Amino acid sequence: MKFLVPVDFTDITNPLLKVAKFLALKHNASVILLHAVSPLIYLPYPESFGISPIDLSKLAELEAQSIESAKRRLEALRDFLAELSVEVVVDVGEPSEVILAKEDIADLIILGSHSKGLVERILVGSTSERVARYCHKPLLVLKGKAPESFKKVCLAHDLSKHAQSAFEFFLNLIPPEEDRKLTLLHVEETIELPMVDALTEGLVKKIEEEKINYLNSLLERAKEKGWKAELVVKKHSNTVDGILEFVKEGDYDLLVMGSRGLSGLKRVLLGSTSSQVLRRVEVPVLIHKGMPS
Repeated sequence: MKFLVPVDFTDITNPLLKVAKFLALKHNASVILLHAVSPLIYLPYPESFGISPIDLSKLAELEAQSIESAKRRLEALRDFLAELSVEVVVDVGEPSEVILAKEDIADLIILGSHSKGLVERILVGSTSERVARYCHKPLLVLKGKAPESFKKVCLAHDLSKHAQSAFEFFLNLIPPEEDRKLTLLHVEETIELPMVDALTEGLVKKIEEEKINYLNSLLERAKEKGWKAELVVKKHSNTVDGILEFVKEGDYDLLVMGSRGLSGLKRVLLGSTSSQVLRRVEVPVLIHKGMPS
């Protein structure tokens, strides 16, 4: 396996490396440390309408110095990951675009998320949100607390094939240990329905039974893998709010979700449950992406 780990040398870097190292050692995975250098922008004097060759060469020189400085800082991080195969990559560009351009070389992207105020989030967004929206690879985003291992995990399952893919990926990625617990969460949106006849009511009950049987089969799979696991079915008027409330009340270390991978206009108009949760949740999130629909 290959893990792509974008770092920006801020306070999120150390927790990010600890989690990457923990998972990489479990899977004998190689790590690609990536840093995006912001492109230098030349602002000529008002009376000038062009950039002279001297100005361009100076700009290129400063950019080259920034790249070399970033490479040296990435090399310094190798010591912490000494037991692993590590590659350092520096590219120039907006961070989310650089990450997305490199996603094909990795099996998992692990990145940190910085807290932003409401206005900044609306105007600028965040690198993690943009990567989550457009990438096609599994993504682990560290938010809020960043544990070195994940002892209390909530996996939100909506009975879709995308949630099932996330379930399988999670079981293979994070090994169980004696003190770790998995909660399989299914949130049912409560919908007001008119009175139905006995036949329809019986059909609804049958569907409910089949859903529970299916979720219980997943629970047994997790237990066979060594997890202490439980099933929780929660009714709520809104799926996103139901997940957020449950995770906050349970003080979980990690939330696992599948994503439909909406494409183009659907992504802009509808968003997705996973992107809405990622924006608001305050714990690390593992998102497994499906093919765009």
